Amino acid sequence: MKVSMYDKNNLLIECHNPEHLDILQSVLDGSKIRNQPMIKVPLKSGVLLSQFESYGIEASPVVQATITKLSENNKKRIINIAKIKAQYGGDIRFDYNYHGYYEKPMDHQKVMFNAIYYSDAAAIIADPGTCKTAPYLWAIDKRVQEGKIKKTLVITLSDLKKNVIEEMSKQVSNLKGVILENKAKSEKILNKKFVAKKHLCKNIDYDVYVANYESMDSITKLIQPGYFDMVVLDEAHRVGSPGSDQTKSIVDFFDDCPYKYIITGTLHANNIMSFYMPFRFLGADTVPYANYYEFRRRYMFTVDPDQHIWKAISGAKEVVRKITGNLSVGFKKEDCLDLPPLIQEVYSCEMAGDQKELYDQMKDHLVGTIDAMCDKCDKKGNCDMSCEDSMVAKNALILSGKLHQICSGFYINTRVDVNQDTGSATNNSNIITLHDNPKMSLLISTLNNMPDDDQVIIWTNYTASCKHIGDALSKSFGKDSFITCFGDDDAYEKVQLFRSSKKPYIVANPHKMGVGQNIQFSHYQIFFNNSRSFIVRDQALGWQHRQGQKEKVTAIDLVCLDSMDEVALTCLQNKYDLNLSLSEYSRVLKNPKDIRTIISMKKGK
Repeated sequence: MKVSMYDKNNLLIECHNPEHLDILQSVLDGSKIRNQPMIKVPLKSGVLLSQFESYGIEASPVVQATITKLSENNKKRIINIAKIKAQYGGDIRFDYNYHGYYEKPMDHQKVMFNAIYYSDAAAIIADPGTCKTAPYLWAIDKRVQEGKIKKTLVITLSDLKKNVIEEMSKQVSNLKGVILENKAKSEKILNKKFVAKKHLCKNIDYDVYVANYESMDSITKLIQPGYFDMVVLDEAHRVGSPGSDQTKSIVDFFDDCPYKYIITGTLHANNIMSFYMPFRFLGADTVPYANYYEFRRRYMFTVDPDQHIWKAISGAKEVVRKITGNLSVGFKKEDCLDLPPLIQEVYSCEMAGDQKELYDQMKDHLVGTIDAMCDKCDKKGNCDMSCEDSMVAKNALILSGKLHQICSGFYINTRVDVNQDTGSATNNSNIITLHDNPKMSLLISTLNNMPDDDQVIIWTNYTASCKHIGDALSKSFGKDSFITCFGDDDAYEKVQLFRSSKKPYIVANPHKMGVGQNIQFSHYQIFFNNSRSFIVRDQALGWQHRQGQKEKVTAIDLVCLDSMDEVALTCLQNKYDLNLSLSEYSRVLKNPKDIRTIISMKKGK
C-alpha cells in the first residue's frame, strides 16, 4: 500500500488488494479513482492509517511528516481540552479583554471561550440558556485582533440569525457582521457585486457572516473552499443526517477549514449516532472511522430487514462518550447557573363526547367514523365532496400521531392528490374540528387562574391548534389579548412584539419560537400538546428558564388521561424522543401507562 500526496488537502492511496482497498475506502471515507486501484482520502484521515500497518504502508518522508504532525496536533487538542475542563471550579485562565454587556463573564463561559480559542476544533455541549453564543463571539474577536482569521461563518437556525447579530452588538460591537439571506443577496455580499452607488458600502469584507442550515447547499456554490477561516455550527445537531444535501454541503465543503466548532444542547439523547456528523464536521481525525456508515456498522446492529431501526452494541455508548468527551466541554444549567426554580406541573382532563368516541374507534380498529363531518370540516363544503366520513390509520406509527391530534380536539384528514398527467402532488388535506374538546376548556380555566400581570407562552405543535387556541382566546379574553407565532412568521420579531406589547398571551409552535429566543421577561408557559422531540421541549423550557430570569418558572402540561398525551409526556420527562417500535406502539395504545415499563427496559439495555 503506497500513500502519497494527492493535493494539499488529500492523500492518494494505492492498493492492489481489492478487499483491502474497499476496507480502506470505508474507514478513511475515500473516493475511488476510476479504473485505478487507488482512492483519494481526506488529509486528516491520515491519522487513522495506523490501523492498517499490517497492510504494509509505504509513504514518502513528506507524507510521513504530515501524518505525524496531524497525529501530534490531535493528541495536543485532547490534552488541551482536558486541561481547560480541569480549570472549572478553580483558577481559570481568561486571556481576553472583555468589554461586553455582562458585568463580567461567568466561569463556565470562560471555559467555553478557552476550549474554542486554544483548540482548532472543539464542541460546546451545554443546556439551553447557558449563554453559549458570547464565548464563541469572543474567540472570533480575539483571533481577528491577532490577525489569525479574517472571515468567520456562523451557521444557525433561520430564526436565530438576527439573535446572533444582536448578541454581536452587545458583546463584540467592534466586529462587522452580516446576515446571508437568499441566494441573490448572498452572492452580492460574498462576491462584492453591489453596483449601485448607494450600495458601495456593502462591497466590503465582514468579520462574521451568519447563514442558516437550509441555505448552505446554495451558498457553498457561490464561493471557493478556503473563503472562510473559521466556521461555527450553532445548534449543530441539525447536521445529524448523513444523507441530507445540507449536511453533505457543510461537512464536505469545509473539510479543510482551519478552525471549526460545534455548539449544541445535546448530541445523543436516545440516538447515539446523532453525534457522528457534527463531529465528522470537526474533522476526519476526531472519529475512529471517518465514514458514517462504517462507524454505524462497527457499533450498531439492525433489528429489521429494511435496516431502518438500529440498536447500539454493548459498549458503544461508552465509546461515543469518550469520543465526544475528548473534544468537548459541557455544562448543565443547574450546575453553572444560579437560577430560580423550574416548577413543572401536569393538569389533566377526561376526553368526552365525539372526541372520546373517535379516539376509542381509532385506537381499537384503526378506523373512525365522523358524524356530520362536513359541519366539522375547515373547508365547510368548499370542496369536491369526495371525502369519506371514515378516517383510517394504516399502521401504529401513523395512528399514534392521529390520536395525539384527537386529544387536542381536531383531526387532520391527510389527503394528497397526484395529477396523472404531470405527476405533481397537491395537498388537499382537510381539518376536522371536534365539537367536544375538554383540553381547550382546561386551558381557559388554567389561564383564568393565573395572575393578571403575567405573560404566558402557550406551546402547541400543530398549526391547527394555534388557530383553535387563538379562537378560544378571542372568545374568552378578546382578539387583542394574544399574538401567534407559527409557519412563516419571524420568531425574533414576534418575541420582540410580545415583549413590547405586554399582551398576556403568545401562542407559538416550539419548533418555530422555542429555539434560540430570549424570553426571560415571562415566567409561565403551557404545553397544550408536545413535540415528539426531547430537544425541542428542552429548548422551549430553556429559553425562559435561563440566565437573566429573576422569577421562578412554571411549566404546565395539559394532557388527556389514558391517551397518547401521557405517552408523549412520559417519554419527554425521561429525556426520550417519542420514537417507539411498532410493537411498543401497539402495547402503549392498549395501555398508555406501559410506557414507563418500556422506558425502564430501554434504560436497562
